[in-house]
Amino acid sequence: MTFLPGLSSQKGEQLSEDMFQHQNAIGAVLSPFDSWLLMRGMKTLALRMRQHEANAKELAQFLEEQPEIQDVLYPGKGGMLSFRVAKENWVNPFLKQLKTICFAESLGGVESFITYPATQTHMDIPEEIRIANGVCNKLLRFSVGIEHVDDLKADLKQALSQVKKRRYTPNDHTRLDTRNTTRS
Repeated sequence: MTFLPGLSSQKGEQLSEDMFQHQNAIGAVLSPFDSWLLMRGMKTLALRMRQHEANAKELAQFLEEQPEIQDVLYPGKGGMLSFRVAKENWVNPFLKQLKTICFAESLGGVESFITYPATQTHMDIPEEIRIANGVCNKLLRFSVGIEHVDDLKADLKQALSQVKKRRYTPNDHTRLDTRNTTRS
């Protein structure tokens, strides 16, 4: 379960009343249990963030050493990194080979997720504009979780070794099925 609480303030009694009615109607207010879970989670946030960052830093270095990786984009802080595989037609087979790391659109959780922006988050942007803005067809985004870093390295290594072993057609990346990509 993911929480994204926030604060809304209004000027004027009528606007405040309208907002209250809207929130009440759509259920946009955290339940007491959700609030308790949020408060409980905040107690371990610093520990989780340290592990996210430590894992991401180590994985960025690991990926930079892999010949199948063109480059790694990591500013040195946080648990998010991006990388480009050497060949565009390796994206789909690479993602299909992952066992521990989940291919899904989700960021910042305790589990590791990889997204393919070209067919997920940026799919509605025309290709020439998307590429001009740095989101090429070889780019993957990696939200590094807090699993044991050796497990994540092993998963990446086995997936990369599989793509090198096989031959792929130039259009393999277009067959990527982005539906039903979340874990249960």
